[in-house]
Amino acid sequence: MPPIDVGASLPTHYPTTLIDARWLGGAHRLLLRPVLPQDHRLLSDLMQAQSAGARRNRFHGAVKPSLRLCQQMSQLDYRHQLALVVCAVVDGVEQLVADARYGLVPDAHGADGQSAEFALMVDERWQRLGVGGWALRALQQAAAAAGVLWLQGDVLHDNQPMLGLAQRCGFACSPDPQDERLVRVQQRLAAGDAGPARAAPARPPGLLRRLGRALIGPPATRLHLQPQAQPRSRSQ
Repeated sequence: MPPIDVGASLPTHYPTTLIDARWLGGAHRLLLRPVLPQDHRLLSDLMQAQSAGARRNRFHGAVKPSLRLCQQMSQLDYRHQLALVVCAVVDGVEQLVADARYGLVPDAHGADGQSAEFALMVDERWQRLGVGGWALRALQQAAAAAGVLWLQGDVLHDNQPMLGLAQRCGFACSPDPQDERLVRVQQRLAAGDAGPARAAPARPPGLLRRLGRALIGPPATRLHLQPQAQPRSRSQ
């Protein structure tokens, strides 16, 4: 596989330590990295390729992924918001196959609190391959390293695959008292570890929905990650 271009002139505070790579089934080398401003078109392609049901699961409603929304999703400060994308090269074309992100929730005084809301989207063609679990666990680790105490999110009650993944990743699930359609998933994080949460701080209702679930350029330049020897496959 040719080198995947990430960008050599990187944004301020770009967390290069979060970049990771692995092989999937011996056929595809996947790259997990923080999102870049120039990823907005790749994000648009990812969302446009999904079914209406998949977009409903991600945004909790009928959402038409506009260029403006995708620009918001790709232009983050990496401190208050973080997004990790999983990239693959298919037939010589780079595409995003997953997007995991969180945004800090302000406290009652408007300052950064200790909790963050997260969201995850995996291309339907790449589901049940361990991609979502990889992205979500990487997001958990990044949030814990950044000092986030609580990671939480809302999942539609009929989105059983996402609820199952959340439970496997250590989240506690409970009905959302504000919306019967939703299940609240939450986890208390600790540096280098995470465990199910018992109770999380209250957050402003519908915070991420008001942001279009986006959570919250320079021309693309290049950072080459050279192909590595293929490791033995391992189950996830």
